[in-house]
Amino acid sequence: MVDTRKNIKDFSRDELEQFVQEKERIRKIVGQIGGQPTTLGKIFEYVMIAAVLTTLIAAPFLPHELELPAVEVGLVLLSIKIFMFLRNEAKVIHFQFWMLSSLEWRLNDMSKRLADLDENMEKIVDYIKMSDKE
Repeated sequence: MVDTRKNIKDFSRDELEQFVQEKERIRKIVGQIGGQPTTLGKIFEYVMIAAVLTTLIAAPFLPHELELPAVEVGLVLLSIKIFMFLRNEAKVIHFQFWMLSSLEWRLNDMSKRLADLDENMEKIVDYIKMSDKE
C-alpha cells in the first residue's frame, strides 16, 4: 500500500514537472507569435510612434506647401502601425483558437476514455458480484 502511494506521488510530481515544462514551451511560442514584444519590436514601435508624432506635430510649423504632405505621411505611418498591430493580434487570436481547439479535442478524447473506463468498471463489478454468488 505504501509503495502504491509513493508511486502515485512520484507520478504526480512527474506530471507537474511535465506541465510546467509544457507551459514554458507554450509561453515561448506565444511570445514568438506576437504575444510578447521582442526588443527589436519595441524599438520599431517607439520609432514609429516618434515618426508619427514628429510629422503630425511639425506639420503646422512647416511651410504651407509641406504642411499637407507631412500630415499625409503621418497618417500613412499611423495606418501602417495600426495594420501591424491588427496583424499581430490576429496571429495571437489564431494561436489561442488553435490551442483551445486542441484542448477541446483532448477533453473529448478523455471523456470517451473515462466513459469506457466506467463501462469496464461496471462490467468488473458485475463479474465480481456474479462470482461471489457462486
